[in-house]
Amino acid sequence: MTPEDTSKRAAAHHPNLTGFAFLTLAVTLILLYAGGFTTTIGAGMVFPDWPLSNGSLNPPGWTTDEAMLAEHSHRLLGALVGLLTLTLAVWIHLREDRKWIRRLGWFALGLVVFQGLLGGFRVLLVSLDLAKIHGVMAQLYLCTLTALVVGLSRWWRELPRAVPPQAERAWARMRTLGLVLCAGVFVQLVVGAVMRHRGAGMAIPYFPHSRSDGGWLPAAWNWATQIHFLHRVLAVVILALLVAWMVALYRSPGVTRGMKKLAVAALALVCIQIALGAEIIWSGRAPFQTTLHVLNGAVFFAVAWAGTFAAFRPLLEPADDVGATVGAQAVERPPAAVGADLSGARAS
Repeated sequence: MTPEDTSKRAAAHHPNLTGFAFLTLAVTLILLYAGGFTTTIGAGMVFPDWPLSNGSLNPPGWTTDEAMLAEHSHRLLGALVGLLTLTLAVWIHLREDRKWIRRLGWFALGLVVFQGLLGGFRVLLVSLDLAKIHGVMAQLYLCTLTALVVGLSRWWRELPRAVPPQAERAWARMRTLGLVLCAGVFVQLVVGAVMRHRGAGMAIPYFPHSRSDGGWLPAAWNWATQIHFLHRVLAVVILALLVAWMVALYRSPGVTRGMKKLAVAALALVCIQIALGAEIIWSGRAPFQTTLHVLNGAVFFAVAWAGTFAAFRPLLEPADDVGATVGAQAVERPPAAVGADLSGARAS
């Protein structure tokens, strides 16, 4: 294969592969909801064995008992996501010449295998600590899968691959703030996992205040109120970090409309997340609202990471690696000229 052929293959978009990656991501979100619901109703240990459930792949009565249905569905979905990830990693290896995305595919496979083992040992060892780690690792896997979906998408190929010298500082600031935001969300997820698994979700039964008399600080301090209050404080910190990241993103020359839309979506999701958190308190930790809070937090994390990850394309795939792209042209030429090129491409 000549260098020119390799260049064309690396730049090629594979719609079926992208669609399969998105399918894997969608099923993973369903799995996260199932796992969150299992934890919410306290059904994580309804089956004392693993990988089978009561010694069977189809345990009697699991479709009619809520706890058994939640946990066994979670296990079946976990196995499905594992198979989908294996297929995705192999498919990427066969069709993609970009080393970073092939390595990311195998890394995703390693994560999902590790995640499955964590879930199994959590049951066999009856370990609450492993349950917390299992919940956090699920978020890391989700972000890895999100990066794969973004990297395989057609949209990725329209992102800038070159940044003008005068814009490099702005882009570096945007990337840094995005990473800080994602790190803050990850810490919040860890705190949330501890709070959920230790039963501290209602340690402060008032919202937005922390006391019945309208005070902002809890009336009594213990480990449960401390972890719960920390969760609330981190929500405010994350909102501030999100706004700072959005400002940096909008001020960075060459940022695409898609990147801006992701930032707006992240803002909408964090507002929904706060509203769901309030509804958990007001409803006395109703299972649906509680689980939806967990799922929405994961989606917010994925969207914020997708927007942050997009800004790394000039570093992962510099313009002189494969050739000029629409994204690279977008930072060097007026938007009207790029739009004209795109219109002409569609017409042809």
